[in-house]
Amino acid sequence: MKSTIPQYPRSLWRTIAQLLTDLPATLLSKSLLCLTSFLSVLLSLLLRFVLQYRKTVIRKNLTSSFPTKSAGEIRKLTSAYYRHMSDLLLEPFLFYLASERLRKRLAKYINPELLESLHADQRPVIVFASHYGNWEYLINLPQVTDYPVYTAYSPIKNGLLDRMMIRLRSFLGVKLIPKKGFYRQALSLLRQTAIPNLLVVIADQRPAPGSDKFHISFLDQDTAVQTGGERMAASSQAAVVYVESQKKSRFSYEFTFRLMEHPDRSTPLSITKSYYHFLENSISRAPSYWLWSHNRWKSPVVGAIHSSSY
Repeated sequence: MKSTIPQYPRSLWRTIAQLLTDLPATLLSKSLLCLTSFLSVLLSLLLRFVLQYRKTVIRKNLTSSFPTKSAGEIRKLTSAYYRHMSDLLLEPFLFYLASERLRKRLAKYINPELLESLHADQRPVIVFASHYGNWEYLINLPQVTDYPVYTAYSPIKNGLLDRMMIRLRSFLGVKLIPKKGFYRQALSLLRQTAIPNLLVVIADQRPAPGSDKFHISFLDQDTAVQTGGERMAASSQAAVVYVESQKKSRFSYEFTFRLMEHPDRSTPLSITKSYYHFLENSISRAPSYWLWSHNRWKSPVVGAIHSSSY
């Protein structure tokens, strides 16, 4: 007598077995994302309506950067920025707790082959990042490149908090260099010939007091700029790469590497102007994802050197 039990292909049983195996991890990831989303909504409401965190600075920066936008448009950008900032504050913890599979969904690299090509040529690299989109996810760069990855770190006076932040930023292999003495140590790493290194610099920070000598036009404003990354590039054979961050959905970003073209490394501000050109284009496409709560612009310094001087 023939069996009446349906005979399914082995591939179907393997698929079902794989789904059952992945189910706990999938449920855990979804629970983590739901919890983070809930906390982000609460944090956004707290920052915007209760604390009104840096509300004056945010609106002033947006109004000055987009003088043609109406008051209603500025309000919408302000609201969107508070939502993004709340996501941003929680994303380092989300990334730390996430599984490897979830991290790959949260941070997707579009063209890591650019770094692979430079590594094959034994070229050190300076990656110019910014406070746009998400820069904290770049801690997983050691997972997508053969380069040893270094970046700057500002020590925190509170020992417990300092250890926690070091753990959050280095657990995937990034090597942290304290800001005090960073330039000299970073330049030494870029000049090494035995092993090419990769250095990530957040290049859109306001210069420290007393060092804002160079100014360029950025977002319709006179802007003091740091030139440390440019000076390191000019003093080494490092390739200069801009990393563009695009927010694709809540907590999820795509990163694209772009080789920065510049006419002459000996020309002051050529690399810096190229970097700010890329950044301005990113901000223009989706303005709410830049760090508007940072008091980026101060009164111009008398005797400052502008890019137009060259």
